[in-house]
Amino acid sequence: MMNSYALQSSVVPATILAISGSLKRSSVNSAALRAAAVAAVRDDVAVALADSVRHLPHFDPDLETKPPYAVRRLRTACEAADGVLLSVPEYAFGIPGSLKNALDWTVGSGSLYRKPVTLLDVAPAGRGTHVREALKLVLSALDADVTLRFVPVAPSDRDRNGEISNPKIVDELEAVVAELAAKSLSLVA
Repeated sequence: MMNSYALQSSVVPATILAISGSLKRSSVNSAALRAAAVAAVRDDVAVALADSVRHLPHFDPDLETKPPYAVRRLRTACEAADGVLLSVPEYAFGIPGSLKNALDWTVGSGSLYRKPVTLLDVAPAGRGTHVREALKLVLSALDADVTLRFVPVAPSDRDRNGEISNPKIVDELEAVVAELAAKSLSLVA
């Protein structure tokens, strides 16, 4: 299932696919992507929040020629997007298994080939180094065009429901999406 934050205008200059690397319902990574999606509307950028990572089967090369529906849906969403925004927590010094699984499913299809991808790091300063390095390595194997952006989110930046409520953080997230959208559209032009 994907939630897309609809725009008021009929012209959408860019569509960004946002994928959280966390399956935790109260994840700061997912909250940051939701806040970025809402803020991006101000710039007429559509952000589709993908939850397909949760529904994918384990990667199986024998299924590459006839992938399951959830895999086809992920690949199609990646291919249709102008850019991809990833927000991923570090787990055991690396990429959470569910996201690595999703990335593995995109290899055979080339869904992220030369696709602009922004890695959004919302961890406090000094944390997340291992996952950033691991993601850069995996995404380089996919030949994605990777940009890293830091927008640390503190517990005090979230409301009682866990959503990002600090206007400064929301503005920074909006800028990250706007930059990715501009980069994505410059590659199309």
